[in-house]
Amino acid sequence: MCIGSSPNRSKRTIQMNTFFSKTRTFTAIAALITAGGLATAPSAETQRSSVKLLTANFETRHVVQVEAGDFHFAPGQVAPVHTHSAPAVGYVAKGSIIYQVEGEKPRVLNEGDAFFEPVGPRILRFDNASATEEAIFIDFNLEQEGEPFIVFEQTPTEAIDRRTLPTFDLSDTDINQVDIHEDNIPAADAIVVETDVATVGIVAEGVVVIETPGVETRRIVAGQSFALPESVSGTKIRNASGEVSAKVISFRLIPSKNAIN
Repeated sequence: MCIGSSPNRSKRTIQMNTFFSKTRTFTAIAALITAGGLATAPSAETQRSSVKLLTANFETRHVVQVEAGDFHFAPGQVAPVHTHSAPAVGYVAKGSIIYQVEGEKPRVLNEGDAFFEPVGPRILRFDNASATEEAIFIDFNLEQEGEPFIVFEQTPTEAIDRRTLPTFDLSDTDINQVDIHEDNIPAADAIVVETDVATVGIVAEGVVVIETPGVETRRIVAGQSFALPESVSGTKIRNASGEVSAKVISFRLIPSKNAIN
């Protein structure tokens, strides 16, 4: 399986964005850093930790690309009823979201929670739970050839602030599971990636340097996404700061032959 960044968005994606406000190609939640929108940066005493936030299971699909978006919902903003042709997994970066899948009770996703939107059922609610504060979430859509990232029942009447992140191309990839992990990296510390599956992710706090053998070193700041190819065991994610901790959210794309439910 190969993974890479797609430099151009497809015509279908551009058409889907007709209903979204002006996009920004490389910003995500970085503006929150200067605005103070994210939680206060942890102190240097933060301990290294790794926790699985969620496992998403779905029918095996031949994923050709992972399309990502960074959504900023104004206070009280309500999402239109919609469905997904491709499973979507994501992370709440700021605020709270009221989430309801048809046939299920609504629940609240808080800052730091991961989520999964399945293929098929109507998503009745994905609304900002606060009447006074902005909510921000990032999602990754696991698309087969020609699939849109979202389908609205009716044309939205309110602009949706979706800021595009790079789309990552995959090949020869049959996936039926995504494991979502949160890693907290203390100041001047590092973690070593111990997985052999393709991975996409975001930096939720701080700045990290990603060092993969045979690949150019990358510096990723809060709000930016990244992708790691399969067979990346030995990749090091290093906190670039000697003063504050960093937080990384990774989405591991589990091939169907390796998935454990």
